[in-house]
Amino acid sequence: MTESVRKLILRNIEAAYKSVQPPAPGDPVTDDDWPFAFSSVEIGPLADEDHRRRFSIGIVAGPEKERFTIPFIECNWTVGVEFRATINRGDPRPALVAEDVLTVVKRVVDIDRTWGGLAVDTKRKGNELDLTTYGDKTVVGVMFMEIMFRHSHIDTRDRHPDP
Repeated sequence: MTESVRKLILRNIEAAYKSVQPPAPGDPVTDDDWPFAFSSVEIGPLADEDHRRRFSIGIVAGPEKERFTIPFIECNWTVGVEFRATINRGDPRPALVAEDVLTVVKRVVDIDRTWGGLAVDTKRKGNELDLTTYGDKTVVGVMFMEIMFRHSHIDTRDRHPDP
């Protein structure tokens, strides 16, 4: 069975975050390199076991608004990218680690805002960081984005309906 455009977008978001990898040891480092890899990338909210991982991502589908325009239904869909980082001895302060992770989360979105041609565009809509003190051992946050995509008014799997 062919998957819906929505589900395909989720899978492409997941693949984009899984592809984040730092340079191999010994390779020259550039500004375009990723500073770390995510230990866990899942579609759905973060879970308790993510507290034990270094860097985790949860891709959470939110509300969707639809507009009927034959032959399409145009969708504006909110998706949250939750992240969690465990602070280890010798790391910078938690607030600084949170900023580094948020930067990576944003960069991934900006690389391909169409998610492989499945969406019309993606706009970052804001973010939140959750820290209690400068000594926290875990930082969490979420970045929200609005993904604009469309599908046939007859079938949510069909991206290219005939007029």
